[in-house]
Amino acid sequence: MVVSALKTALLCLVLLLALQVSIALACFGPKLFVGVGPGLEEEMRYHLVSIYLHEKTGIDSSQVELKQGQSAIEAIIAQEIDLGFAAASTTLATSAVSVLQLDDGLKLYSGERPLNDLQFSTVGRVFTRLQNRIDGSGLDPIRQGIKTGKLPATAVRDFMLENGWI
Repeated sequence: MVVSALKTALLCLVLLLALQVSIALACFGPKLFVGVGPGLEEEMRYHLVSIYLHEKTGIDSSQVELKQGQSAIEAIIAQEIDLGFAAASTTLATSAVSVLQLDDGLKLYSGERPLNDLQFSTVGRVFTRLQNRIDGSGLDPIRQGIKTGKLPATAVRDFMLENGWI
């Protein structure tokens, strides 16, 4: 009887451990890497993309600091990042594709992974929706919030909540 109780307890322990491992693995989903230069404006752009993307798809992103003198396009070509901002006038002879136009003349460029990898199949549609929202309202209210002392992430999230984006 004692052996049977120990077997039952051991089985329960193994099942509980398996459940804990599966829960832990569920926390690590796909992640995109976004290249960011120095400054609050760059940080604001990163949060604009990462917060909206996470809220609409559940895909997380990581901010990757671009190397001194490195452009986002160069980092995308080197496969150091998945997404990055560059001037709209940038001439591309690469696989980087423009996926978003901001109101300050910059575009968000994407490498192949976000557009072609099955785990990111909803990313293209999310950028289209975000583009429509940016075209309608612009980003000046976010910039004003940052000028008044808000952190870029807070200013972006507040703007998105106030305008029903998320």
